[in-house]
Amino acid sequence: MKRNDLLLVEELKDGKEKTLKSFYEEYFALFVSFANNLLLSEEECKDVVHDVFLKYWDTRNDFDNLIAIRAFFYKTIRNTCLNLIRHQQVQNKYIAENLQYLESDDFMHETIIKKEIFHIIHNEIKSLTIMEQKVLLLALEEKSNEEIAQELGIAVSTVKSHKAKSYAILREKLKYLKILFILLS
Repeated sequence: MKRNDLLLVEELKDGKEKTLKSFYEEYFALFVSFANNLLLSEEECKDVVHDVFLKYWDTRNDFDNLIAIRAFFYKTIRNTCLNLIRHQQVQNKYIAENLQYLESDDFMHETIIKKEIFHIIHNEIKSLTIMEQKVLLLALEEKSNEEIAQELGIAVSTVKSHKAKSYAILREKLKYLKILFILLS
């Protein structure tokens, strides 16, 4: 191995960002070109290579020579691209299997209704006091009363009080949604 290569590897191991920048500038286009043999999108290839550079930087101390570093890049880029291709195949299969339903008016109507209801509920939550909003949003994240109390720095009994009041207000304000559900069924 050349002396320059040894110095490069040692400086990379030492975390010298200037050396990483130089390495990046020298090899980025090469690695993107390699990824482009597997993926069609130039932007996706660049994203993969950027991600692999980050992975390398986190594990740079594991490599003792430039050949091992380059092998890591090629292997990791290939595996990442293959994983993306597999993921795209799963997505395409799902779309193909559900295309008829996705094209249907039923899907469109259901999706619109869900989005509109979410929007209505979200707007009603905004009408609550700030503390009631915080408590309710944390409860919707399935946090326990104790977790909410700890996060907000309030008593558990206060959390229960805010939740009860919020639910009562929302039940009253949103009771017309029950009728809407019945009419749409």
